[in-house]
Formats: sequence, structure tokens, C-alpha cells
Amino acid sequence: GGNLYPPGSTFKVLVAAAALESGDYEPDSQLNGPAKLDLPQTTATIGNSHPGACRNGGKPTLADSLAESCNTSFASLGMDLGEDAIAKQAEKFGFGEDLEIPLNVTPSSFPSDLNPPQLAQSSLGQYEVRSTPLQMAMMTAGIANGGKMMKPQLVDRVLNANTLEPISKTRPNQMSRPVSGDTADKLTDMMTGVVENGTASVAKMGDTKVAAKTGTAQHAKGAAPHAWFISFAPADDPQIAVAVVVENGGNAGSEAYGATVAGPIAKNMMEAVVEK
Repeated sequence: GGNLYPPGSTFKVLVAAAALESGDYEPDSQLNGPAKLDLPQTTATIGNSHPGACRNGGKPTLADSLAESCNTSFASLGMDLGEDAIAKQAEKFGFGEDLEIPLNVTPSSFPSDLNPPQLAQSSLGQYEVRSTPLQMAMMTAGIANGGKMMKPQLVDRVLNANTLEPISKTRPNQMSRPVSGDTADKLTDMMTGVVENGTASVAKMGDTKVAAKTGTAQHAKGAAPHAWFISFAPADDPQIAVAVVVENGGNAGSEAYGATVAGPIAKNMMEAVVEK
């Protein structure tokens, strides 16, 4: 079970993780984020969701690129990192893996044998990248949890039907360590920046720090985009991680953006837990 969707710009968090894990990039590393990026081997170009170049006159940092969701800098970064580095990072987060929670979950997938234009599109969570909402929630929770990804559980405990005494309780079970604690901290700071001075400002929760990333995923010609939002709160002491996808933009249709359509849903879920 679990429907597969292109994750759109929420996948940039995974590409940023691959960049940080490579040791060649820091949050303040400068990237190339022009208004339009000419792709090799083709006449196709990639543009940004806003007209013009990205921050700092088209030379945004990695952190700024995530905050404003710069397409051209992430496409360029993906081609520089290479298919192998991104595929390995996706695998570490659980892409391609069968999962039982105890229901079977459809594996998420990152394509292989990519040419540079396909790799550029894949780095934006487009082309043939597909993910379940659960997979993106697990990635988000893994970052929130200092780089330790836990096995998701549907059942907290089983009670005796007559006495309501607990028969069994689920124990936390670490699945993997997709990123180091240091990388998780940097990603948390960067995702907090997306809320404080980027595309996810809708998720601001007063004095509570929130980490998030938006996504607006194109998936079929003429179809409205899927609206995505991944987040966790409080960013400095996480209690809840969320992934929301609204198929075909919900009521907003072709006018949908992850921030405006999926963001408020994620915020409601975080507030319900954090303000208890």
C-alpha cells in the first residue's frame, strides 16, 4: 500500500543531505543559481518558480537555495554530485526498500542510468523519482532524530479486550543511520531557515521553532500539481514529524503550491501535538 508521487522540491532536502555527507559542501557553500540553467546534451532549460535568478545575484548558498527552493542551483548541484551519490543517499533513507508496518508499503524509487538532463530533473524530485508520503515522513523524522531513522509503527500497544490491560507495547526500533548527527543538525538549521526566511513561512508557530520544506510536484501534462509539505517541531526538541501531500492541488487545482495548500494541514498537525 501507499501511493507513489513525485516528491517535487521536498526531495531537495535529500539532495542537500547527499551534498553535506559528501564532505565537499557546507550550508554556506556558494552554488550557481541563474534565472535559467541550460542543460547539457539538449536544448531544454530549467527555470525557477519565481522569475529571475536566485539569491545573492544568482550565487545562493546551499542554505539559501533550500530556503527559496532554487531550482537552478539544485539541478546544477545534482549534476555535480552525480547519480551515484544521490541514489546512495536515497537508499540510506529507505528508497527502494520493502517495508512492513505491519501492512506492506510500496517502495519509493529513485531512477537509474540517468543522462545529465534527467539527473537535473531528478534532483528537483521530478522526472521518475517517486515517493510515498510515509517515506518522506520517515526521512523528515530521521533528520529530526539526529540522523537516526526509526522503523515506523502503526500500532503503539495491544490491550486485552476485557480488562484493557496492555498485552504488548511497541518498542522503538532503529532502522538505519542515513546521515551523521552533524549533517542532521545542519539540515535542521537549513529547514528552520525555510520557515524563517523562505517558502515555508506559513508554518511559523509563534515562539516554537519549526523546520520544514515545501514541494509543488508536476506529474502529468495538463494536470494540477501535487502539493507537498514536510516538517517537524519544535526544531530544537522535536516531538512530531509530518509529511503532507494533497493530490492534484486539492481545491486549489492548478493554482496549488505546497506552502499554501499542504502547509496549513501540516501546521495544524504540529500544533495539535506541540501545544498539548
